[in-house]
Amino acid sequence: MRRDAEKNGFMLTLSGTFGFSSAAHSTDDPRPRIITYKMPGSVAQRLYAARDAGASQADQEQILADALSEHYFRQRGSRAGSLDAEINSVEWMDIEL
Repeated sequence: MRRDAEKNGFMLTLSGTFGFSSAAHSTDDPRPRIITYKMPGSVAQRLYAARDAGASQADQEQILADALSEHYFRQRGSRAGSLDAEINSVEWMDIEL
């Protein structure tokens, strides 16, 4: 499973609240969202490496938040270039490998 996830990525479905900041605007107002997104293998590699190094749940959530900022919200640089997302809370999460 690990090799497959690191090569092909994984499907992430997450229900939580997100805070956003950008060069132009920022908000501490958490916004609830349910996101389903195919994360690339590079994110799985970062998550496995963090887990292997003893990263906390908060550290792993930050990896996911950074990846969601890059891949979902900024669409790999094609929009909202300076937007950063922070996971304020996770209600539930499902990862399909």
